[in-house]
Amino acid sequence: MHVKPSTKTPTVPTINLASVVYGLEDYLRERDADPAEVLRRAELDSEDLLDPERRVPLIRYLELLELCAAELEDTHFGLKFGARYDPRHAGVVGNVALASRTVGEALQTIGRYLPTMVDSAVFGLEVEGDKAFAYSYYVDPLLMGYQQKNDWAVAFVCNVIRHGLSDPDWRPDEALFPHLPPEGVAERRARARTLCASIRVGHPWAGIRFDTAVLEWPLKTADGMIERLMRHYGDLRLSGLEGRDEIAVLRRNIAQLLVHGESSIEQLARRVGWSVRTLQRRLAARGVKYSDLLDDVRKTLALNLLENRSLCIAQIAYSVGYSDVSAFNHAFRRWIGQAPGDYRKSQRLQPDR
Repeated sequence: MHVKPSTKTPTVPTINLASVVYGLEDYLRERDADPAEVLRRAELDSEDLLDPERRVPLIRYLELLELCAAELEDTHFGLKFGARYDPRHAGVVGNVALASRTVGEALQTIGRYLPTMVDSAVFGLEVEGDKAFAYSYYVDPLLMGYQQKNDWAVAFVCNVIRHGLSDPDWRPDEALFPHLPPEGVAERRARARTLCASIRVGHPWAGIRFDTAVLEWPLKTADGMIERLMRHYGDLRLSGLEGRDEIAVLRRNIAQLLVHGESSIEQLARRVGWSVRTLQRRLAARGVKYSDLLDDVRKTLALNLLENRSLCIAQIAYSVGYSDVSAFNHAFRRWIGQAPGDYRKSQRLQPDR
């Protein structure tokens, strides 16, 4: 008998906090804030920020960044903290990226090894003509509304490129965000100065756009020996994570396929390096049908994107793999019990994070 999977992520998403907030306590002290109090309110302690092997629930990280912004009364906290973050502290992700030969290889390694740092996160690199777009998002319900993590992530990718090129003045053409908190002209200009880029709001995912030629630029930090060592370590970490939660791995891969307008089980099998029969057998062993898993990922991404009120329903439908808006509307009614536009209106009654 087929058992329909839960609509929730099989396990609580986690993050290795030490790899993303190194130096946070010193940063808070520099700005006359009490790190111990901020951590207490986030239900964390100092050891969570120091242990390179410890993982905490992802929601604790998201709440921590928002609490820091509130404590400092600085809506650009995530941006400023991310802009000074040394990618070498980001474990496998940062070190293998900086040891790569080119900018393009560095960004591709971020996508591959990001799960060693955080669950339910996807990093993508798209090339369209003479422009490249590096972006990230979460495959978990209702995480889109946390602004500070978007700011940190965009600043981090800029830092990887700047550190790798040994060029602190390198700048992307644009920094794109799904949404931003209310900002005046002066605040928006300050955001642009921090990122050294023009700002555009209303894109489905947070990221940076820059000339495709940059992908071929050699990194000054390239080191073949370190790259091989870190890839070996990273692959060991990945295999351990994949064995622990195979469904989460498949969810991330489905999400990446959907962004490209792909959704067949054959395409997923090719992406993960299995035959279709092997994929079906492994899903069946967990009581999961591919169509249900695909539906679950589409639903999750759609709920996230509906929080971005600058996106029209057609854009959201396309972003989750539907070429026909009516088909998306029908699916959303089946998932939630109401049309996507009605669902979005109902969420306006809830306060923003």
